[in-house]
Amino acid sequence: MTLNRCCPVRKRFCFVFTVTIVWLSCSCAFGNTHDGVWGLRQPFAPAKTILVNDPSTTAATSLSSSSSSSSSSSSARPQQSKRSMVVGDDGDAESESSGSSHHDQAPLRPFILENNDDDDDPSTRNGPILIVMDAFCSYHGVYLMRRAQEAGVTVVAVLGDYLRQVLMRTEPEQASQWHAMRRPTTEAEALEWKSHLGPRPLNTPIAAVYCESDSGLADAEQLRQLLNVTCRDDPIVLPARRNKFLMNERVAAVTGLATVAQKLCTSVTEAREFAETLWQREDDNEDEDNSDDYRKYFRQQEDENTSRQQQGPRVVVKPVRGVASESVYLCRNAQEVKDAWNAITSTTVFGSPTGAKHDSVLVQEYLRGTEYALDVVSRRGHHKIAAVWKYDKRPANGAPFCYFQTKLVDAVMEPDHVPLIQDHVRQVLDALGIQYGLTHTEVIFTRDDGRGPVLVEVNCRQHNMDFLPIVMACIGYNALDMTLAALLEEENDGDNNGSGNDNDEESVWDLYPENPSLRRFGCMVHLVNFAQGILRRVRYMPEMSELPSFYQGQLYESFQPPEDDDDDDSNDRAEDQDKMIQPTVDIRSDAGWVQLINDDYEQLQRDYHHIVDWMPSMFDVE
Repeated sequence: MTLNRCCPVRKRFCFVFTVTIVWLSCSCAFGNTHDGVWGLRQPFAPAKTILVNDPSTTAATSLSSSSSSSSSSSSARPQQSKRSMVVGDDGDAESESSGSSHHDQAPLRPFILENNDDDDDPSTRNGPILIVMDAFCSYHGVYLMRRAQEAGVTVVAVLGDYLRQVLMRTEPEQASQWHAMRRPTTEAEALEWKSHLGPRPLNTPIAAVYCESDSGLADAEQLRQLLNVTCRDDPIVLPARRNKFLMNERVAAVTGLATVAQKLCTSVTEAREFAETLWQREDDNEDEDNSDDYRKYFRQQEDENTSRQQQGPRVVVKPVRGVASESVYLCRNAQEVKDAWNAITSTTVFGSPTGAKHDSVLVQEYLRGTEYALDVVSRRGHHKIAAVWKYDKRPANGAPFCYFQTKLVDAVMEPDHVPLIQDHVRQVLDALGIQYGLTHTEVIFTRDDGRGPVLVEVNCRQHNMDFLPIVMACIGYNALDMTLAALLEEENDGDNNGSGNDNDEESVWDLYPENPSLRRFGCMVHLVNFAQGILRRVRYMPEMSELPSFYQGQLYESFQPPEDDDDDDSNDRAEDQDKMIQPTVDIRSDAGWVQLINDDYEQLQRDYHHIVDWMPSMFDVE
């Protein structure tokens, strides 16, 4: 299948601040400063529209002149080095409560980011205000902050409680900065805080609070409510947007949509008993799973992850809060359920600033089907799909859910699935009261009992990988620029009906399509490591670079091979240069990524399968 379709978005784009959709017919190159990135051939670079990963040109450099300016970044997994807001580290640190210090007595002031303009004076700005929480990734929150600054928007950086405590503990040399970025938590603090935003009346509306991190979502909701920002959800605070159990319960109650069978279990006995009922149900459906129609259909779907899953009854045991498939277990018997219970209840609740332990686990049915993820941007409850991704997850290294591929699809490619999924997700977002901002929703299109799409979870944040180059090449616009249109056009939109403004000129939001349409095919290939030992050599990188679909790739620092020593007689290599690598068991422990882009879908898939074939022997160890 070769793509020959036109994107429906118009070329003209006028905005309250200048945002341009780039038509990617050129083959000019752009710089990329990812550590470990290889590949000079970058045929789909969108010139200056994607300015990622260069800390010398991002808003992050204005956070602190003493902050680290390392450009090390990653896609959908954390770096092994310490976290810093300014280095593009998109991981999640361990939860640990930090005690009070003399910094707690410092006055509360908004941490207004400086623009690169030498004549800029934050105290004299009077334009829109955007608060960005936990913006530490160069191609997510930092990209969004810089784009807003280019439009003359006042950007205020804040830290959620969890991340601030982690940074105070891990980077105490910058404690003054981290403390200065704390959020107001009372009405009195909010009034004092707003009084330092510049020459504005105290009742000047703040456009929005955008949160990059998963751990900061609850804090962001509370801040929206406290500051009465323009863009807020309804209700403003809702635990069901973060708690996986409450999320499914609310969606089922409000919409009547099919949802996963689940139970929140407060004892290991309760967890095992509910698992037994799910196993019995799965056994009862086994004949349907093995039907001739099923086998015929799925032989034609080369990327169906279910065709590669181990067979037999299974249940999913996981915490109600978590990211990146952390502490998610696929259990086939009572002992495995018990082991999962013990593992989960021995860990802290994700994002808890107090270090609270789990006292329950969520047991859910195992959904047989294909998993999709939708990036959606909302404005006044009007949900536009920015991108539709299809996952290829497979068992690897004893782990049940390892990412191998995240691939763009659209309704033309999959007319029987994608339109139904898009409608399903819109109903889910309505049920959760999502009115504004960016969400990343995962669903499984089931093949059992005709249910169709079933919700996995909604994440009220961006897709946690470097998706900008792929979507700009394949769709022509991206969810982050859409988010700025959704959040900041409210300040200049006279009506209140969710589209258009009070004159005849179309807004940027109006010009974005309801659903994406692919102009090219693209995917992220997640490099799964199967080796364990001291790393000596990495294979196949030149071969990957020569694949017709290759765009760029990155090996994470912990998987980059040691430098060659020209002196064969030298034994001076320090032992700490030896890198012990472990097999990949989730998206946090993969070895890197490769981005593939091509006009020809079959060629893109052939290149993907070549990389998958190379993965088992990619890393030489001793």
